[in-house]
Amino acid sequence: MKMVTDCFGRPVRLTDQRLAHILEHAEMRDMDEEIVRTLRFRTEVRVSSTDAAVRLFYEFYFRTAVGDKWLCVVVKYLSTMHLSLPHI
Repeated sequence: MKMVTDCFGRPVRLTDQRLAHILEHAEMRDMDEEIVRTLRFRTEVRVSSTDAAVRLFYEFYFRTAVGDKWLCVVVKYLSTMHLSLPHI
């Protein structure tokens, strides 16, 4: 399990199981460090329109497995632990 501090100083938990599932997607191949980087040094953060506890962290990456793209890492802040899930 990885614990990452987001750009707001809040801890975000990313389990090994969730990361393995994310990296199974072809467009996410070799993007594990980019997930962490997006949480720490995002271009933009939005509040979800359907859940006030969810934030969407955006960063643009060049030359990924599927070309240039925006990566969106979705985080739901819970009362005691935090979970991040990239939106792909």
